[in-house]
Amino acid sequence: MKKTLIALSLAGAFAAAGAASAAEVQVYGLVDLSLAYVHSDADASGVDNVDKFTMENAREFGSRFGIKGMEDLGNGYKVGFVLENGFKADDGTLDQGGDLFGREAHLDLYSPYGTLTFGVMPVFGSTLGANGLFRSIDPLFANYTEGFGSGLITASSWTRVDNAVSYVTPTFAGFTGYAQYSFKNDARTGSVEGKSSSDRYASLAMRYQGGAFEGIIVADTTMYGSSRQDSQDLDNGYTVTIGGNYTFDNGLKLLAFGQWFDTMELSRARGRGGVISHGLENFKEVGDYGFVSGYGLSIGANYPLGGGVIKGQIGYRDMDNSDDPRDVVDADFTKWMAAIGYDYPLSKRTAVYVMGGYSQEKIETKNEDRTPSGCELVMGMVHRF
Repeated sequence: MKKTLIALSLAGAFAAAGAASAAEVQVYGLVDLSLAYVHSDADASGVDNVDKFTMENAREFGSRFGIKGMEDLGNGYKVGFVLENGFKADDGTLDQGGDLFGREAHLDLYSPYGTLTFGVMPVFGSTLGANGLFRSIDPLFANYTEGFGSGLITASSWTRVDNAVSYVTPTFAGFTGYAQYSFKNDARTGSVEGKSSSDRYASLAMRYQGGAFEGIIVADTTMYGSSRQDSQDLDNGYTVTIGGNYTFDNGLKLLAFGQWFDTMELSRARGRGGVISHGLENFKEVGDYGFVSGYGLSIGANYPLGGGVIKGQIGYRDMDNSDDPRDVVDADFTKWMAAIGYDYPLSKRTAVYVMGGYSQEKIETKNEDRTPSGCELVMGMVHRF
């Protein structure tokens, strides 16, 4: 009897070990290619309008190639990983500054008490990855367009951070909590990780899902490093975003958000100006946004139509750079934006889309006012594998 019990115990132990060592690994990816027409008016004397018609990578979703896996450790614990590469489908080069796994590279520990993640990961204030909470408030997913998109009426980074750790709580009564901290936002900079010389990042968020309603609140701060010029006069940057969506019985989904921000760094060189970048560049008194404070508002809708989904959005942003510690000209920026789009699935893996939009920004200084503007029309195809 004892020998039988010992044998059964050993068999159970080996079976548990075998189950723990069995890991599932998946190769996946997405290719997004489009044709885009962009028009930009700098509203500057002697400066010609810019018109271009180009093949573009990733107007809706970022092209990527990834590997992810999961191992079940038993007793409710799992370990997973994601290694995700971003590339430009129009010319085959690496995206994200040439990083091999610049989109995501992290280990995940799942437990009955929540999920811990370590590595390179998207921020909660984005539409990226598993925990991009802005998916619930962004009507168009125009993530890489120039003429329109939610990124052009907010001050959030909408991207990812390096050297980060995050925690996601279990969901209780529809509520899920989120926390994230980066010891150094960008590993390519020369500052020291975890030191005050580095730009660091922290975020807290909450999500509620119940019936037809989904709501989020995302608060974050960017702690600018002491290695920056004039950093002794530079306050931390903050954003607070509140929004959500509601889906009616007929399929109509309304999406809205508001964002307050303070001392956030926006640069036209990093795509935050969109079609307005042409106007900023040729407005020599201003040149760029700099560190800005203000607010942004958006309302949009999705509606199933003809086998696809029609999407629309109207957005507004009001901000100024009066808190910029550098010797810059004080400027007020007010932008409004309108866009419409349509997605149509050809299969479970392939879809086509068309989007168009217009944005205009009034730039006011003590000496001069200008109103650069522009529009974009884009059509493309997305294939997932």
